[in-house]
Amino acid sequence: MRLTGWLLLAVALLGAGSAQGQTTLAYGGRTLYVHVPARLPPEGSRALVVVLHGGLGNAERIASQRSEAGMNMDATADKYGFIVAYLNGTPVARMLGDDKKGWNAGECCGMSAANNIDDVGYISGAVRHLAGSYGIDLRRVYGIGHSNGAMMALRLMCETDLFAAAVPVSGALEIEAASCPPARGKGILAIRGAEDENVPMAGGKGKGLAGTSFRSQEYTKQVFAASGARYSLQVLPGAAHRFDTIDAAMEKAEGVSLAERAAKFFGLVR
Repeated sequence: MRLTGWLLLAVALLGAGSAQGQTTLAYGGRTLYVHVPARLPPEGSRALVVVLHGGLGNAERIASQRSEAGMNMDATADKYGFIVAYLNGTPVARMLGDDKKGWNAGECCGMSAANNIDDVGYISGAVRHLAGSYGIDLRRVYGIGHSNGAMMALRLMCETDLFAAAVPVSGALEIEAASCPPARGKGILAIRGAEDENVPMAGGKGKGLAGTSFRSQEYTKQVFAASGARYSLQVLPGAAHRFDTIDAAMEKAEGVSLAERAAKFFGLVR
């Protein structure tokens, strides 16, 4: 019986890199979801897009398109042939339940930041694990995040060389930094809603539950510009903080979804 169990585990591990569709995995005590399209480049040359949920969100809701559905990159991945990973943070508030998660993006947010959770180390380790399992080229790893997830993507761009490029949506850099050397020569496309009152572009406290005095978009731009990054900001009229309003405004402005816009920015659109 024990031998059979080990054989099944070995078969599952050997098949992990070639399984198509969505797979649920565990890494570092957290659940993550991986979408693998039917058509991919050869192993060792594959691209990965890491999706980071917003505060009070979680990876399962995005992967299943129950909320923040515009952040689901599956259809875009199927179209252009790249892998997507939806990662989970940790519980962000004691009273709201374990499914309400967040990231330690520095000065935000909640218990994730207060407990100094090493999300930089966790996400970096998860990406290396996925690269080994799915034949991903570590030079072709990209990040997209919303709100607290955007802040986490920016922290990773500042402190690590994990992402080749990032699309932070509705968030700013929430760490004190004069410059971010790992970001030199890399691309960042910041997307904001003009009507965002939760994480104001000018900085300060918003109307959300975080209770954080956020850093400004101008601060974020200056830090990355000083680092030699290619930083651009796209402000969408009529969009607020919620991802669905930003996705709808992107469709109106450019005729494409935000997922498609991000894939194009990453150089994944052929």
